[in-house]
Amino acid sequence: MKTGSLLLAVTTMLLMAACGPVDAPAPGVAAEELGQSTAELHTCTNSCSATGGPSISCTGNSCSSASNYVVCDGQYTYCQQPPPPGPCADFTLHCPGSSTILRCPTQTQVCMEWTSCSIQCDGVERRCPTPSGTVCPL
Repeated sequence: MKTGSLLLAVTTMLLMAACGPVDAPAPGVAAEELGQSTAELHTCTNSCSATGGPSISCTGNSCSSASNYVVCDGQYTYCQQPPPPGPCADFTLHCPGSSTILRCPTQTQVCMEWTSCSIQCDGVERRCPTPSGTVCPL
């Protein structure tokens, strides 16, 4: 039994010595000397003004941008086309007594003249500017 215990103790000590803590690299040692590499990430953005869609961007080790796309690390992201205008795109109201013209946003689906001085665009009222104390005629 003593031989078995002695063998176990020696084996345990050898394993502990072989698997001891690893010393940290000396200060000032470059990452390349440790077999590591670093790469700076770049971001490319495109306003998509050529297509009228929302801005796009990507981040990668390398990137570039063209009129309707960005590419990062070989992955292309294309600008989206804006949706077609809604049925109220040409709806306007000329405000009485001024040169102001009210319009609904281009994507508005439901529009109507609410009063002679206001319109509704998808349920949201837009009013003509009127001087203080002026009542809008119906």
